[in-house]
Amino acid sequence: MSRELLFIIVAVILSSSLFVFNQAVATTTPIVVINEIETNPAGTDIGSEVVELFNPSSNAIDVSGWTISSKAGTSVSITIAAGTVIPARGYLLVGSDSQWLDNEGEIIELRDASGALVDSAGPFTDRDNNNATWQRSPDGADNNWVFHSGTLGGANFGTFVPDSEDSSSTTFPNSMTDQESSQGADYPRHAPNGTLTITFIDVDQGDSILIIFPNSKTMLIDGGERDSSDTVLATIRDHGLNRLDVIVATHPHADHIGGLIGVIDSDIDIGYVVDSGQIHTTRTFEDFLEGIEAKRIPLETAREGSLINLDPSVNLEFLNPAVPLPEGIEDEINNNSVVLKLTYGNFTALFTGDMEQYAEERLVRERSADLDADVLKVGHHGSRYSSTDPFLQAVSPEIAVISAGTNNSYGHPHQAALERIYAAGTQHIFRTDIDGTITLTTEGGNDYSIFRENRKDSGGAGIPHCHSSDCHNSINFTCWLYEDR
Repeated sequence: MSRELLFIIVAVILSSSLFVFNQAVATTTPIVVINEIETNPAGTDIGSEVVELFNPSSNAIDVSGWTISSKAGTSVSITIAAGTVIPARGYLLVGSDSQWLDNEGEIIELRDASGALVDSAGPFTDRDNNNATWQRSPDGADNNWVFHSGTLGGANFGTFVPDSEDSSSTTFPNSMTDQESSQGADYPRHAPNGTLTITFIDVDQGDSILIIFPNSKTMLIDGGERDSSDTVLATIRDHGLNRLDVIVATHPHADHIGGLIGVIDSDIDIGYVVDSGQIHTTRTFEDFLEGIEAKRIPLETAREGSLINLDPSVNLEFLNPAVPLPEGIEDEINNNSVVLKLTYGNFTALFTGDMEQYAEERLVRERSADLDADVLKVGHHGSRYSSTDPFLQAVSPEIAVISAGTNNSYGHPHQAALERIYAAGTQHIFRTDIDGTITLTTEGGNDYSIFRENRKDSGGAGIPHCHSSDCHNSINFTCWLYEDR
């Protein structure tokens, strides 16, 4: 079978960020809302922890005797002093010097003087003592919460969620909660010019990533197992697509190429396919090749140093497999995975397939200067044999994305790998086994948005923690981080 040189790679994000999280609280705006929350880690902060209330009405509201309580660990209740009035469109800060908001998963309730529930918010957690706060967007108008630079005592920053009535904006659902089904999710189908969209598709124990470039060109990296093809096709169509300009098969294992078979056999128009050039003696691999040949799709091998101009505004380079293959790994399918580095404006991302320690060491030794990236697609589903300390130090990712199946038999991601990722200073970790399908968008600047399709119940293995820190460029960014205990 002939192989024509096809270059491809992926598109991604970041540097600093804004993660929009839809909170399941009241469905209508209360007369007074919990508007902004500062929570600090026990034993490290100075000063009070504060809840900001906002009066969205045109009339002053007397809140004498109202209470604000925290519900995590030991419950604490603070009573607002007699004679306290929140002016029209005004703010009130209620705080305490005690550690009353330091528990994980803090839930906060506002009740009037009769004890009736007025508003609630949470769960929230802040593990860094900085000026970032949880704040509503904008000023109680809806139930979207973000972690952002603090605005206590004043108006929140702008509109965090694009206006769904503005056809030029990327649209995210404004009502989906953690408990709601992902069916019917409104993906950013028609992103404005200049927007790069990366969707990490939840294909259970496997990898699949859809990238839509600023010029509307498209790429699919891997497709999960055979039974994932319907999920991958549904995601492609949910984005309003009927063509893939490039498909990348990082290596010939079934959990990466199996789902590509159904995509290739579908009515989706495919420009060409690139793979690692490795042979695998499985029926899945044979069917993959036969599908490509049957539809006369060009196929070529990726090699280190190759570039592609799929979109002139995005720089794409293959970092792996090496040419020639280093001695000792010719037959190591995982270590010969296609590795892609993407740069779009201020955003960089690294996609690693199932690369493990051997190839990571080679890249650190030979291409260390090229590894730094804001976003890392973690190698081999978070296996203990990937994500080595020297490699993570070279990449220094601010965001890590792990694709793994819920309660998978391999135990991915392994605790040892997670600990190394955390130790490298990674600020945010997203996992398909917990977060479901994850979509990230960026315009190449210093912000990105994340839409988490569906929060899963991981049987208690995943505990949500919100974490904030300064990026390399000193811009505050937002997250929803899951750690394993």
